Amino acid sequence: MKAAIIGAGNVGKTIFHDLQRVRMIEEITLVGRSLDKIRAEVEDARDAAVVREEYGPRLHYGGYEATAGADIIIFTAGSSKVVSSDRMAMLHDNVAIAREIFSEVVRYNEDAIIINATNPLDPITMKIQQVTGQDPRKVIGSGTLLETARLVRYIAELLDLSDRSVHMSVVGEHGASAVALLSTVRVLGMTLQEYLASVTGESLPLNAEKLNETFKKEAFRIFHGKGYTSTGVSATVCRIAAAIAADSREIFPVSTVLQGEYGVQGVAVSVPSVIGRSGVEDIREVVMSDEENAAFLSSVDIIRKAALTEGLL
Repeated sequence: MKAAIIGAGNVGKTIFHDLQRVRMIEEITLVGRSLDKIRAEVEDARDAAVVREEYGPRLHYGGYEATAGADIIIFTAGSSKVVSSDRMAMLHDNVAIAREIFSEVVRYNEDAIIINATNPLDPITMKIQQVTGQDPRKVIGSGTLLETARLVRYIAELLDLSDRSVHMSVVGEHGASAVALLSTVRVLGMTLQEYLASVTGESLPLNAEKLNETFKKEAFRIFHGKGYTSTGVSATVCRIAAAIAADSREIFPVSTVLQGEYGVQGVAVSVPSVIGRSGVEDIREVVMSDEENAAFLSSVDIIRKAALTEGLL
């Protein structure tokens, strides 16, 4: 399977290197405007592959024409004028960038599954789908998979368990209004309340608002500490790409333009989705509590209002 990565900033470069370890990805092309920069990145990676003495994909570089033949296109390009951790502050600039780039890309590739990692993630996913005219289920934002991972890690550390023992989803906007579905948390097959009761013998109250704030603050801490986020984003994108390449039909909370699911029409938002060779192959609606559903619909409204300002709806 062939993948092309558009953009060679902090996120694009990290994905470029991490994707080389994803099985079934046989070719990776780094795409950008500065050929000197991306040529150097690719040649550096080729040298590293020789030192590692292990099988790796063929590595290429080029302009937008190099996306031809790619099965997966990963979009990471965006404005360099990042002035805050507020993703919506980049909306206008990054909508224009997505429009410009994909107006060119569709001249060379109309069939690839597109994974978007550019913020604000949900409106940009909508813009890419509109410009390309691609099936909405083949345009996927990396979504709230990273938020989910952060909260799983927090809960696992709280319970002194492996993070593999905790299962749950965060839905909604990839941003401040994301919603942790605490009613869906399962620990060794038990709800969180049931597990806590089995350990303590008591029914312990959960502060849902505090847990929701936990993963949001973690993102801000990383951003303010590094000036950007890259490693976690790369891991989510590579996990989605691996599921597509292997046709593994794994369920991840990713962003895609909904077509009536959860009562939402035409807005890209993260919900648990089955990922396989065709992209989003199924969306199975999760039962939420009344409070969770209200928070989810509020999150959708935030994305919808932002999209309206850019004429995406």
